[in-house]
Amino acid sequence: MLRRGWAAGVALLLASAPASGGMSKLWGAAGEAWTPTSRLPDYSHAGYRAGEAPLPEVPVVANVTDFGAVGDGVTDDTDAFAAAIAAAEDGAVLIPAGRYVITDVLRISKSNVVLRGEGSGPDGSVLFIPQSLADVYGPSPSWSWSGAFIDIRPSQEVVATTATAVMTAAPRGDTSLTVASTAGLAEGQLVELHQVDDGSGSLGRHLHNDQAEAGDCPYMVPLTLDSPLRVRSIDGGVVTFTQPLRTDVSLAWSPELQTHEVVEEVGVEHLRIEFIEVPYAGHLKEPGYNAITFTAAADSWVRDVTIVDADSGIFTGPYVKGLTFQDIALEGRQGHHGIALSYSADILVRDFDIANAWTHSLTVSARASGNVFSRGTGAELLVLDHHGDSPFENLFTQLGAYTFAGSGGEECTGPHGGARNTYWNLEAPMYVPLLWGHVQSNVVGEGVVVADALTEDAQWYETVSALEPANLYEAQASRRLCGEFSSACNLGVYEPDTASCSQAPRPRGTACDDGDPDTDGDACSEGVCAGTSSSGCSYRPAAPGRGSSPLVLGLLLAISAAAAFPRLRLDRKHLAHVLKRWSRLQ
Repeated sequence: MLRRGWAAGVALLLASAPASGGMSKLWGAAGEAWTPTSRLPDYSHAGYRAGEAPLPEVPVVANVTDFGAVGDGVTDDTDAFAAAIAAAEDGAVLIPAGRYVITDVLRISKSNVVLRGEGSGPDGSVLFIPQSLADVYGPSPSWSWSGAFIDIRPSQEVVATTATAVMTAAPRGDTSLTVASTAGLAEGQLVELHQVDDGSGSLGRHLHNDQAEAGDCPYMVPLTLDSPLRVRSIDGGVVTFTQPLRTDVSLAWSPELQTHEVVEEVGVEHLRIEFIEVPYAGHLKEPGYNAITFTAAADSWVRDVTIVDADSGIFTGPYVKGLTFQDIALEGRQGHHGIALSYSADILVRDFDIANAWTHSLTVSARASGNVFSRGTGAELLVLDHHGDSPFENLFTQLGAYTFAGSGGEECTGPHGGARNTYWNLEAPMYVPLLWGHVQSNVVGEGVVVADALTEDAQWYETVSALEPANLYEAQASRRLCGEFSSACNLGVYEPDTASCSQAPRPRGTACDDGDPDTDGDACSEGVCAGTSSSGCSYRPAAPGRGSSPLVLGLLLAISAAAAFPRLRLDRKHLAHVLKRWSRLQ
């Protein structure tokens, strides 16, 4: 009986640990409440190679100084940079520390080329750009939302080619399609699932969960949807993809698989891009001090880059999938778009800091989907700009103070946001998207400013204190990529920096089975499963003068043992382990 008193003492000691945080009804503790077809989308495929590989460190194959670059802040080094990029094959173009004057657009039009500096600080590798795109090409309203001085795209205009027609309909969440022919398709290939509205407006309504009509701007009619997908396997006429479909596939929308040229494995890293210090020209008057743009690109990245005094920082355009923007810093005067994603899918923007003011800090527009903004901060409120034209199923998680005010776009583009955009554990107070919240938006976290509204097809506003998991993207990646590391009392945890897995304990109190028939009430604590009581024993106080009860003695022994170990986390594991061994010896 004494061993049972010891067990109860240990249980009381372990129970004194802080309680776990709250859980969302959309996810649960570890995704047990979730399926890929639920209103909470699967965001785990965002980023370079869908998070399945870390950003690479490719070898240096060229140095801009070998092509005449000086880096003295005076000499125009544009031609030297262009020559180095043209000569580079399958590796990095090194830009040693210095200040390099660039006066024309640098184009990367082939795969496997990386621009690599030696640091993003003022004493690192600085590209100083004293001109705007208007200075280079002439004025154009488009410089307000497109174009940049580092331009990553194929050398020829991107033209999609039909590979095959899709023969059967499929619901959102499926991973396979039956096609007319698999000729020209291969495992690992990137394809576009192309759908076009039949004139009824049904495709646009579907992108808004049938809660709203899409826009009617001339360039949106008829509405098309291009969803980039990677082929996992081909079996007869069935093509299986590496991720679930984000929308239904309807034969009314003439679905087909298309192919087109893309550049892949292109990187911009460890650089500082500084524009000439001039006053901000004003909204929609920007002359084009724009830093980086991607078109028709996949599995590429921008890492450790600081952008100063820009009109716009980073743009993405059509046929873009699977990019990672990591450790990005925006500084200087006010600008238009900080990071803007349009017509793009599965981009991961993480660990960024925005020190200056932007009309639109973070933008999703033009049917952008599956994109993730994670672990970002701003010196001012982050403007989460939903710019219309049906951006859907994008995720904002673990960001600093924010606002939806400042969401832009032409009136003809329809609602600012499409279906199932998700805002997870943002800094309180958590505001809701009043203008498009009813379009199946998900707002989950602490300090939601409106009353809970947990509807099936419209808004989901859920207040959860100390929300766990804190980061939805990382939790979903952990579930998909690290499941083999999970056990009854431990979870596999995805490490974004290394694209690797580790283990972390499940929440204290998670039910488990310790395998000991003499215990019940088994529960996890610090990754260990331990029974807390025995069904054949009741705890009774000792008779006067007969000493302490086993419960009290066990509690005293447990507390005394814990005091001998200054690291409490290890003590709990140690005590549970000792309890098991000691119990079996009695």
